[in-house]
Amino acid sequence: MTKDANTKKPKRSARTRRPTHARATANFEKLLQAAADVLADTGFEKLTSNEICARAGLTPPAFYHYFNNKYEVLEELADRLMRKQHDNFLAWFKEFSENGSRLPSHHAMEKLFEAAAQIAAQEPSGMWTIRALRALPNLAHLRLKWQRIYSDQIFEAVKQLAPDVPPDTLWMRVRIIVEFAYIIDELALEEDRVSQDMLFRQVGWLFGGMLEKLVAPATSDSPEAAEA
Repeated sequence: MTKDANTKKPKRSARTRRPTHARATANFEKLLQAAADVLADTGFEKLTSNEICARAGLTPPAFYHYFNNKYEVLEELADRLMRKQHDNFLAWFKEFSENGSRLPSHHAMEKLFEAAAQIAAQEPSGMWTIRALRALPNLAHLRLKWQRIYSDQIFEAVKQLAPDVPPDTLWMRVRIIVEFAYIIDELALEEDRVSQDMLFRQVGWLFGGMLEKLVAPATSDSPEAAEA
């Protein structure tokens, strides 16, 4: 990979009304922490504006000053989690790029996925947030936004390694890999029949192989050749 991956960060949603002074910021954070605690304790079905206010020690008008509904609170929590994971990805990418390798090793991929899962596990509401991103139509736009951010950045990093692959095809390959990658957090948080060490070793090995296919030109058995 090269260092020309786009590191510009996306803007936050404009729907949530953000605080502009210290006291308002404190209340905003109280509401978010309360929502995270409710999710961690009882799950999404019990998440209501009244329960969030009760946990935060604030009134409903304080809640509706910032949010229109619980989905906007959940969107803020999810966006923060995605940003933390993305910051980890950028730090990993920078360190990897400075090593001068062409593609990350299986071990490097293993460490990337392990760190992302740890970030989700460390959040009180991490498991429910990950579930909500995939299950709730209200959050589909947020999941798609972050998946496209990763896809664009990885595409920019690998396109010089795949001069014989049409750009549209290369981006599609990257996008498929990113979609698969989003499943790993859920698997790491929920599957207790596989040890974490074994899981991430297998993930690193599988995704390392996928990256090798990513930059491979069309062959007689590739999808592009079959369509020709």
